[in-house]
Amino acid sequence: MKAAMKEHKGVVTCIKIRANNMECVSSSDDGTCIIWDLNRFVRNQIIFANTLFKAVCYQPEETQLLTGGSDRKISYWETLDGSQIREMEAALTAVLTARYI
Repeated sequence: MKAAMKEHKGVVTCIKIRANNMECVSSSDDGTCIIWDLNRFVRNQIIFANTLFKAVCYQPEETQLLTGGSDRKISYWETLDGSQIREMEAALTAVLTARYI
């Protein structure tokens, strides 16, 4: 193991790696998603929300993230500053997976 990146306070529910292998995002049921620098092994950005995140993925251009969680919403986030772009009601129960189509 090269390094351990520890910041989540809850269970990590999903990890997705960018196409360039230089960054990844992790979601957790502690209400955070963290964008990690895989070269320096540090946090680039953190997203806080009032949900237990269950899924996260990059959209194809990798400038936005999609998240789903216990609040039954799909949210779009800016990867640069972690700001929320939009959210939509998605399901009758918690959103458990994410895939950009």
